[in-house]
Amino acid sequence: CPRRASSRAKAVSQSSGCYDSDSAEPCPTDDAADGHPYSARGSGLRRQAIQNWHRRPYRNSTEGEEGDVSDVGSRTTESEAEGWEPEAPGSAAPRAPGSCRLTVATDAGCPVARPEGAGGKVCRLERGSPGHCSEVISPEILKMRAALFCIFTYLDTKTLLRAAEVCKDWKFVARHPAVWTRVLLENARVSSKFLAMLSQWCTQMHSLTLQNLKPRQRGKKESKEDYMKSTRGCLEAGLESLLKATGSNLLILRISHCPNVLTDRSLWLASCYCRALQAVTYRSSTDPVGHEVIWALGAGCRDIISLQVAPLHPCQQPTRFSNRCLQMIGRCWPHLRALGVGGAGCGVQGLASLARNCMRLQVLELDHVAEINQEVAAEVCREGLKGLEMLVLTSTPVTPKALLHFNSVCRNLKSIVVQVGIVDYFKEPHSPEARKMFEEMVNKLQALRKRPGFSKILHIKVEGGC
Repeated sequence: CPRRASSRAKAVSQSSGCYDSDSAEPCPTDDAADGHPYSARGSGLRRQAIQNWHRRPYRNSTEGEEGDVSDVGSRTTESEAEGWEPEAPGSAAPRAPGSCRLTVATDAGCPVARPEGAGGKVCRLERGSPGHCSEVISPEILKMRAALFCIFTYLDTKTLLRAAEVCKDWKFVARHPAVWTRVLLENARVSSKFLAMLSQWCTQMHSLTLQNLKPRQRGKKESKEDYMKSTRGCLEAGLESLLKATGSNLLILRISHCPNVLTDRSLWLASCYCRALQAVTYRSSTDPVGHEVIWALGAGCRDIISLQVAPLHPCQQPTRFSNRCLQMIGRCWPHLRALGVGGAGCGVQGLASLARNCMRLQVLELDHVAEINQEVAAEVCREGLKGLEMLVLTSTPVTPKALLHFNSVCRNLKSIVVQVGIVDYFKEPHSPEARKMFEEMVNKLQALRKRPGFSKILHIKVEGGC
């Protein structure tokens, strides 16, 4: 960068804008470039780099397992997660001689940093990337970065973390927020610090999916009770960092099969930071959503049109999701288009209130609800569901007469999916009598497909065999 540039370089570490925690090298000043020893500031940066290097966590700790998502890119990402802090507005660090102020522009879809007040040269300085503060970027490199940008937008989270370790150009693109618009973490053991580290790049994220996430491993001398207590909600601090970073950019939030490590407090956090949410999925077997959290989510996120909050089965709190929750959903989101609810606490009173308030409902899924007979179907359809296009009954016993009533009243029905098992009807499913009766019930449901208008819309899936 030119010596005459008078603007400040933006800090990328706790110490200086010219310091990179990965390379452990300070940005050379003008004195160093002229062959003189490092200035006192340069020596301080070097000492800070050595301190940060020694602060790196031990890789065999219980924070993760080999092959986990949190281990990918461990040579760079964990040190950044530990040492990086966002710079407060108006708190720019003192500028070393020869530094320059950088602004981010976009060339061919790939972000490029440009100097202000510096003639001719193009500089790059981004958070956590190796290299010096002064660099000429050739047109060939710009084209390569543009091509990488087009490719990296299709990569999953784990692959992006690996790509950042290839070289500095790959790292520059892999760490840009524009490629972190869709984040999917599933079937992995992660830590809250790892989620907080991701928040650095997820400022433009519009879709976040967390599925089947696991906490740290249980210690050899740690009791099960102590382990469950220490890991309860252990990922919520990192999730809060993610939600806070993306803010109103987040449109889709899915949290499923993350028992104990994420509770319904996650939805309360979403209501605080992500008020533009349009689709929310929260399914848990340990902490199903209650009416208090539904009220908070409804107060903060008024634009939700798709909501999936049926508790997972078997549920440790089967009655927590109740008729009161159904009534609250109808009052908070009368414009809902798709809804998934369920559990033993759902009754005809709550379903009728829901149908009465959500007049625009097009897709309705009932999961592990008590038996739907003709009387229940008549009561619910009397209140609403006139625009229903798809009805899904998952592990919910239903009678043929109830299906006939739904089809006759809901004129726009295009699909009825019935997924049942013998355990949904009988407490002793292995007895010969129970098997015989279940086979008769299934045959009656299958016979409906021979009726006019049912052959193309009725889909029956039987679990547990007849």
